[in-house]
This record gives sequence, structure tokens and C-alpha cells, in this order.
Amino acid sequence: MKGTNMTVFTNKTNIIRDVNFYYAKLDKPVSPFGTDIYDIQLRFPEARKAEMSAYGKVRQVEDGNWAINLTRKAMNSKKQKTPVRIVDTDKNPVKDLIGNGSKGNVIAYTYQYDVAGRKGFKTILIAIQVTDLIKYVPEAEVDFDVLEPVSTNEPVSADF
Repeated sequence: MKGTNMTVFTNKTNIIRDVNFYYAKLDKPVSPFGTDIYDIQLRFPEARKAEMSAYGKVRQVEDGNWAINLTRKAMNSKKQKTPVRIVDTDKNPVKDLIGNGSKGNVIAYTYQYDVAGRKGFKTILIAIQVTDLIKYVPEAEVDFDVLEPVSTNEPVSADF
């Protein structure tokens, strides 16, 4: 990209090493904008901002580090599922959910686009190697207790 300080790896597969994982949504797709995707946030120190800007929009996060999110569509144009490959240090499949603060490496594919007058680059999440797994453990479900029915003849208020 002319006139910028960022290095763009166009139409190339790269390994992004030594990042922390947060908010991994890799076990089942999510649809925040109407399309099913897999998503993970990569966190890194400020010293890596320039390097990581080649893969996406870098922003500061609440813990003082910097982050980008990488995504992958859950289905390709042929309607085939496209899960993210997740492996450990020996390249064995990881079955556990990835918790915040886990560490590892990422394979990503970056390409330039020019569609309908919009230009830029996109990075696609391909695979994750977890080098230090913090297992995600869902919080205990919060729910109401079973209560005895309350009988009252008073009208129910719509004000909350």
C-alpha cells in the first residue's frame, strides 16, 4: 500500500508467532454481522504494532496491550464447512476450548482486494498452534431458584 508504513503480505500465507489468544470463538461459528464466522483476538505488546498492522486494524485493549481480530467464514462458496485447524506443539488436534491468555502461533492468509471502488487487504485465519493452553471453563450458569407460586389479585405493573 503506497504511502503507508505498514508491510503488507499480499496473497501470501504467513505464520504469526508468539501471540496471546482472547475471546476464541472456534468451536462453533458466530454471526455478529449475519455471516457465520470463526473469530479470535490476538494480543501483543506495543513494540509489535507495526508488524501486526500488516494483518488487520490494530487497537489498544483494556490490559494495555494491543490487538487485532482474525476471522474465517464458516462456509466457503460451495457451502462446505471450513473449520479452523487447531493443534498443540506436536501438531496433535486440540479438543479443549481455548481460554483467554492462552499463547501460540497462527497461520494466516493475506490478500489485497479491489471491489466496487473499495480497496484494502483482508487476512483470513487458517490454523492455530497452541503452545500454552489455558482451558476455557464456562462460568456456572446463573439461573433463578424454583419458587412457590405467588397468588395475588393486584394488577401487574408494566414499569420496570
